[in-house]
Amino acid sequence: MERKTPRKPQVLSLAIVLASAALTLPADARADSFASGDIFISLHTGEVQWRGSDGTLKMVLVGTVPGKAEGMGFDAAGNLYVTHHCADDFCLLGDSVEKWTPNGTSAGQFGSGYNCNPSSIVFDNSAHAFAGQMDCSADTLKFDSTGSMMAAYDPAAEMRGAGWIDLARDTCTMFYTSEGPHVKQFNLCANQQLSDFNAVPFSSGESHGLRVLPDGGVLVAAGSAILRLDASGTLVQSYDVVGEPDTWLAVDLVGDGTFWATNWGSSDVVHFDMASGAVIFSFNANPLPYTVKAVAVKRAPTLVSKGRMTGGGSIFTDSGMRVTHGFELHCDPADNPNNLEVNWGPGDRFHLETLTFAECTDDPTIDPNPPAAPFDTYRGKGTGRYDNKPGATAEWKLTDAGEPGRNDTFSLTVWDANGTVVLTFQDKYLTYGNHQAHK
Repeated sequence: MERKTPRKPQVLSLAIVLASAALTLPADARADSFASGDIFISLHTGEVQWRGSDGTLKMVLVGTVPGKAEGMGFDAAGNLYVTHHCADDFCLLGDSVEKWTPNGTSAGQFGSGYNCNPSSIVFDNSAHAFAGQMDCSADTLKFDSTGSMMAAYDPAAEMRGAGWIDLARDTCTMFYTSEGPHVKQFNLCANQQLSDFNAVPFSSGESHGLRVLPDGGVLVAAGSAILRLDASGTLVQSYDVVGEPDTWLAVDLVGDGTFWATNWGSSDVVHFDMASGAVIFSFNANPLPYTVKAVAVKRAPTLVSKGRMTGGGSIFTDSGMRVTHGFELHCDPADNPNNLEVNWGPGDRFHLETLTFAECTDDPTIDPNPPAAPFDTYRGKGTGRYDNKPGATAEWKLTDAGEPGRNDTFSLTVWDANGTVVLTFQDKYLTYGNHQAHK
């Protein structure tokens, strides 16, 4: 039975009057970059509020793509993507997706061919983007990392198109809502419609933003309440707040057993504990009702103390130079062996002798399966030899984004004994090879 949580008596009000003077911050007032736990609130007026995990406003993102701002998503590099509905009756303006770099700078429009009203965007572990459209063809569009369209899918509609979408961990099953009483499913790999996830329709008769849970269940905003379904599609819990209108619109997971939700009718944003249903915190994001749309959380990676990563391969720097590497590295530097060998240029070489720092984390945007591993990102530091001369140091980051390895990345900086950088590159995809995280 639905249980309404009483509103806490002290609710932080952070109402923002969207006047032009408040929308543009000087360069020295800009936040440095998107941080773990930051939340992003899209607005009917087209802007996006960038806030800290405590709700404090950091910046208002005012972009170049017009139209109502809707669902949002992050890629593995931490860029934010914001969907926009049409800005006019003929859909000549807006109707696109805007990309934002992690420091809050617009990188312009991402992709093309929307028709019409893209409402959500998600990414798989191969850096492909999937955009759900609410109207017109209502197709779900697939793009590569550059924004080139790769495919269009036609999932079954219920009331409108497949506007709100999310991917299961297998990256084949797309869960979506169509403003009707069901969470629906579509197999992207087989291009095949699947049965509805919940056999019993929602009593509210509607459904909107959703997120797939780690246990295979689904959290969905269903107007009158937020509903949690288990892995079989059975309703197991509902969330609501006394005094809030029946217009819950979107949700996103924090990654620590809590989630944020937006209420369209009140423009309130609420932080819930998933297990108890208690309200942790809430604020009003705009003094006008029917203004707040979706919420997106920059999720923190999970720190892992045990495990190892092995592998190697090649990357090419921006100048076209080939760099090869091979390694076996443990999450605990006290565990052995720890080896890293890097070769580049006409005969340059770094050989790791001592691992001085290691950090293994599980980035929620990266899926290292198969095989199952507790982490997917390895950051390390160490000392060793550069061209067989002692005293060199290096820092690196290795990621495992699953098989066959072409989406694994390598970042590296090497200093010689004098502190001079002799090699540096960031987040280069493997051209050949594979990184493998292990338990």
